[in-house]
Amino acid sequence: MTLSFDRQTSALMIRALTAISLTISAFVALPTRANDDVFVVPRIFVSAQAESAIAAKQEAVIAGRREAMDILLRRVTPESDWGYLPRLKQGQDAPIGVQEPPLGDVVPTASGQFGGPTAPRFGKTAITLDDQGLQALEQSFEVYEEKSSPTTYRAFITYRFKPVETRNLLISAQIPYSEAQTRMALVLPVLQTDNGLYLWESNNPWLRAWQNKPLDSELTPMTAPLADLEDTSSVTARQALNLDQEKLAILAQRYGVPQVIVAHARLSQQDGQDRLRVRLINGYRESGALSAESDAYTSSEILDGLGQATRDEYARSQRSLTSGAISADGTIAGEPGDILSEVYLNATSGNFPTLATDGISAAVKKYSTGWKSQTLIDHSISTTLRASAFFASISEWKKIRSALISTPLVGSVQVQNLSPAGASLTIQAFGDPGKLVVAMEAQGLSLWTFHQGVIEEAVWNIATPATAARIPAHVQRAPLQQRRVPRARRGLFGENQLYNDGTYPPADRQDFQTTNGDPTFTPQPVDRDDDYDRDYDRTNNYTPSQP
Repeated sequence: MTLSFDRQTSALMIRALTAISLTISAFVALPTRANDDVFVVPRIFVSAQAESAIAAKQEAVIAGRREAMDILLRRVTPESDWGYLPRLKQGQDAPIGVQEPPLGDVVPTASGQFGGPTAPRFGKTAITLDDQGLQALEQSFEVYEEKSSPTTYRAFITYRFKPVETRNLLISAQIPYSEAQTRMALVLPVLQTDNGLYLWESNNPWLRAWQNKPLDSELTPMTAPLADLEDTSSVTARQALNLDQEKLAILAQRYGVPQVIVAHARLSQQDGQDRLRVRLINGYRESGALSAESDAYTSSEILDGLGQATRDEYARSQRSLTSGAISADGTIAGEPGDILSEVYLNATSGNFPTLATDGISAAVKKYSTGWKSQTLIDHSISTTLRASAFFASISEWKKIRSALISTPLVGSVQVQNLSPAGASLTIQAFGDPGKLVVAMEAQGLSLWTFHQGVIEEAVWNIATPATAARIPAHVQRAPLQQRRVPRARRGLFGENQLYNDGTYPPADRQDFQTTNGDPTFTPQPVDRDDDYDRDYDRTNNYTPSQP
């Protein structure tokens, strides 16, 4: 890959890069994050009776808040840690008090999956919350379908909780959590009974259940189709179950999603019981060529243009990094036909809508469990990663910066060297770096390393898949100090290849780090190199410095 710049273009790019840094610094100072939807719990049904309608409403709102926090805490934490969570709806404390050994005893954890040491951690502690503390965590709530009488109150309420304070609650208890979301998927709800298959039919209660179940805030967000004329003419129930790729691709394009999931419900009746089996099936997943402007990607695309030996080694490295991220249970869907989740439910016949809602909740919960395990944030473990960012345009650099800022897996990033084609970064990552790989993939970026030794000695690469495919293999594998790009000084760039002899420009280093869970940005001055005049002659041609 060769990038050439004249004097005027270089000056414009330097100014643009600086403007991006300032723009992002202003953005990250805001109290919101890209995935704050995770901290929203929609449409909690509340009902209460009291001496007056006002008192009934107050009781209902408090009860709904407790239930919503129960849902949120269990949404973002692994089931193995639920013993440390209070049962607010039931008014019960957490079953487990303090993890053995007691808090204060430092316990070395096992090595990370890449090999090498990890930081010590303290024992987990139970979370305690009273109504006053719970209300302090609430950001706002919205009321829907409100009904009241002189002594009763009923409504649906959506609760929004404060992301920073909720994170800090989990961090202080040393409980790992995840707030990384997969990309939105479209669900096609196909109901199968002894009488046949149903999808778009008006008497398909399975479709209505999905349409009435808000799933935008889940770690694996999904959306139900509109079931309008265009949908009904796109695919039939039989074609959906047969995973007709052409038909499903049309729907994916219409809804702007990279994945279509077929929610197959098999309903049978026996001895007055409704028996329901729910399968979430990977119906379609976006693949193929990637444009520089597209957010759609596949991991295999970064291998294009590399030698077969490098491709094989990269594949082995990625399997090690993701450690089952593309797994048998379909946490990150692989091929069409993969079973993402399967659950079985029984209930007394006559109330299928409730059974359907329970089936959706159970299936989505099981599907999200694997993804959650791959993206857990463990603040008791911190690793410093040295990385090279490669980009072919300002928009790609902005995308890399925004992705690193938005993920809570990253505590801080130091941009130490910057040029129009690349940057040298130092990243503080929480927990297993392999989870950061998965989080970056969810945002349309490739993060990888070929290093198999100690984490701190590894050199990482981050780029869009399209740019990653054009990086020479020897550059990807080289130690950071041996990677060469033309120097950037006062906006001047000679017509040089990206990977010739030279060094990264020690431009103004810009650091952003988290404070109470939100990133802040602090420019840090860096010493200028006195070799500028020696590196650039009067004709603006680059001449590498000699030791």
